[in-house]
Amino acid sequence: MKKIQTIASSGFIIAVSILGIVSILGVWKIFSNDVIIKSFETLGLLAVISIIVIFAGKFIDNNKQGNEVVEVDTTKPVFKTIRHLTLTTLIISVSILALFGILAIWDVITDKDFIYKVVGSVSILAFCSLIIVMTCLNQEGNDILKNRKISGGTVFVVLFVIWILFSFFTSVFRF
Repeated sequence: MKKIQTIASSGFIIAVSILGIVSILGVWKIFSNDVIIKSFETLGLLAVISIIVIFAGKFIDNNKQGNEVVEVDTTKPVFKTIRHLTLTTLIISVSILALFGILAIWDVITDKDFIYKVVGSVSILAFCSLIIVMTCLNQEGNDILKNRKISGGTVFVVLFVIWILFSFFTSVFRF
C-alpha cells in the first residue's frame, strides 16, 4: 500500500506543479479561459483522487495486525529533496511577493495590471509550494497536523484567505 501512496503523492505533486504553471500562464493571458478551466477541472480531479488514495492508504496501514516484515522505505530521501527545493521556492516567492507589495505601496511601480499579474503569479507559486511541502512531509512520515486542535480563529483565517484568493482569481480570469 505504501507504494500506491508514494505513486499517488508523486502524481499529486506533479498535478499541483502543472496546475500552478497553467494558472501562472493564465494570469499572464497566455492561455484562454477555456483551457484554464478545463485544466483546473482535470488536474483538480486527479489531485482529489490522489488525496483520497494517500489518506485511505494511511487507514489501511494503521489497521494492519500481526507480525509483518517492515519494508525499508527508500522514497523518503526523494521527498525530502523535493521538500527542500520547494521550501526554497516558497521562501523566494514570499520574499518577491513582499518586495513587489512594498514597491506597489510606495508607488514605485504604478502599473496596476502588472502588479496584479506579478502578485497573482507569486501567490500561486507560494501556494503550490506550500501544498507540495505538506505532501512531502506527509510522505516522510511527519504528520504535522496530527494531535493538533484547530481553533475557531484558524478556521476563520483559512476561510478569509480562501475568500481573498477566490476574489482575486474571479477578477483576474473574469469567470
